[in-house]
Amino acid sequence: MAFLELKNVHKSCGSRGTRTEVLRDIDLQIERSEFVAIVGCSGAGKTTLISMIAGLARPDSGVITLNDLEIAKPGPDRGIVFQNYSLLPWMSVYENIHLAVDQVFPN
Repeated sequence: MAFLELKNVHKSCGSRGTRTEVLRDIDLQIERSEFVAIVGCSGAGKTTLISMIAGLARPDSGVITLNDLEIAKPGPDRGIVFQNYSLLPWMSVYENIHLAVDQVFPN
């Protein structure tokens, strides 16, 4: 069993009459300690995919599991460092990440 697994994941956005398919038939298996990069053009679905892995969004269909448990919501075992607009510019990368970790694990 893979550490992170996406099985037949689909995601669309928009209102009922104007749904746009963002991701279709995504199958991915990542083993523990494996390093994976997600690369693509703007609008290809990279952020949508990462948001679902983080638990910030749910797939329309399919299953995402981490350590054999379905990802249903955000958790302290996963995190995202967003691009510039979400970072505090007067802090270093380490300080930005440390600030978020301190909020989840204050001790």
